[in-house]
Amino acid sequence: MFSMSRFAPVVLMVALAACSGPALEEPMMEAEMVGDVETIPPSPRAKVTGPVRAGILTAGDIDDALNLNAFRRVAAQVSREFEIPNPAGGQVVALNLVGPSRAPAPGVRVTLRRPGATEPFYDGYSGVGGRVAVFPALYGARNLTAVEMRAFSETGQTRVLETVSLGRSVEIVLPFEGTWEPDFLDLALVVDTTGSMADELEWLTRDLFRIVEQARKIKPDVDIRYGLIVYRDQGDEYVVRNYGFTKNRREMRDWLRGEKASGGGDYPEAAAQALGAAVDLNWRRGKGERLVFHIADAPPHREDAGRYLQAVREAAGKGVQVFGLGASGVALEAEYLMRQAAVATGGRYIFLTGDSGVGQGHAEPTVSCYRMTSLSGLVRRVLMSELSGRRFEAVEQDVLREVGSYRAGRCFN
Repeated sequence: MFSMSRFAPVVLMVALAACSGPALEEPMMEAEMVGDVETIPPSPRAKVTGPVRAGILTAGDIDDALNLNAFRRVAAQVSREFEIPNPAGGQVVALNLVGPSRAPAPGVRVTLRRPGATEPFYDGYSGVGGRVAVFPALYGARNLTAVEMRAFSETGQTRVLETVSLGRSVEIVLPFEGTWEPDFLDLALVVDTTGSMADELEWLTRDLFRIVEQARKIKPDVDIRYGLIVYRDQGDEYVVRNYGFTKNRREMRDWLRGEKASGGGDYPEAAAQALGAAVDLNWRRGKGERLVFHIADAPPHREDAGRYLQAVREAAGKGVQVFGLGASGVALEAEYLMRQAAVATGGRYIFLTGDSGVGQGHAEPTVSCYRMTSLSGLVRRVLMSELSGRRFEAVEQDVLREVGSYRAGRCFN
């Protein structure tokens, strides 16, 4: 489930780094559903809560839409340092939709428009936990202090009209409950296939379908298509190779098996071109999920940063979610760009950790809190959350390490 426009695509960007060893083969666990969030005292240091098995890919994540003030501080600093635009630095419409019972209301159609305007600049659905986070400037709506919000029941007959101020989170109590029942899942991978990515290709080929099948148990009737875009850089065998979509799992697996990690050389790669190709895929319209995992360990070339962020704007305009996953090769610039993509489109930033000793050294992300679990388990919970509209957290026995004061995606330190 996502809070951006649902009648158009979703992109999940995942940037991973070189690593070796088997991924976790874990059973399907009953996840803990998190309700209201309360402030808790900060933890001064990392807390190890479980054993870390050698050879297992471990990861954490940050939902910057739930931690906007902290993200904006980091974004402002990095934007100045690298002279990169800061598209998510403007005002935001932040809504929490709840039903008459005060339960979160995901899957509610929402439109936003300038007060008095005849047409909305945004038309989408409330996301996981009934959350809506929209940056009007990304949709061409600038210089706003308030917006007119309309929310519609599933039948379209009940309408709620509110004028909402920008810059603060607003709870909207609806006269109806919200539910999310997606008809389909379009899941595309955007994969950096340069020389450092052999282990990521192996992980995807081995674990992708198991993760998806575990996640779809929450919505067993959802119709799934898989897509694949791979990329390297100028001077390599190819820059971007677009396979498109297929419903055939065997075909998707063959595509992955046919790719080899090679080329690259310098640090940046053709990430901007690849993200643009993902946004232009033939996504299905209607009531469904559209997700892309962008798997890479490097940012675009500095001169292509603007092109990358333009692709993010286009993704936001089409309802494309972007989930970034940073790995051992991801430095501050790449982390910043992936987090911009995620926060602007309703995704999350996921990052590998080096706790299990897999691959090269993993830089600690510039986030104040997270829970470290297996990568496979984290991706499964992300998919379950998007498919159901409810946020799923790891059960305590799956949490291997905790940093800061974390509760349901929010940091309180």
